[in-house]
Amino acid sequence: MAVTDPAEPMREILHHHAVLRRGLEQRVGALCATAERDAPYDETLTALRGYLATEIMPHAEAEERTLYAAAVTQARGSELVRGLTAEHRELAGLADRLGTGGGGETVAAVAESIATLFASHVAKENDLLLPALTDSGADLASLLAEMSRWTAGAGGNRE
Repeated sequence: MAVTDPAEPMREILHHHAVLRRGLEQRVGALCATAERDAPYDETLTALRGYLATEIMPHAEAEERTLYAAAVTQARGSELVRGLTAEHRELAGLADRLGTGGGGETVAAVAESIATLFASHVAKENDLLLPALTDSGADLASLLAEMSRWTAGAGGNRE
């Protein structure tokens, strides 16, 4: 039986957050560059909205069902979890605003807000939530496996 590195689940989560953040930043950057040139931005907007719908939001929901639930019960992180959950709702609201029209400048500003909020959000998860879970003795490997199953069932993609 192979012994697995207990730090591996933490590295996987941190890596996945980095992958999600970079993917979001690439799509936001493409949208903003297109809108800045006053070129049609429908294609880049569609790509960003699709990424939010199939990657970011399913990931957020899976976190709430697994990591956040464990943090409330094991790490007593209910205040942190409330704040992180509120940020998920804010991300969803901003994503919805992307579909309400407006000019390229407005769409670009909303997209930038999404990227900024997401970067701040994952930093809090990485720097506050995950260490609290680890310190509480939570089984990150099991939580990660559960999160992966939930995300896959919701249509998201783990990398």
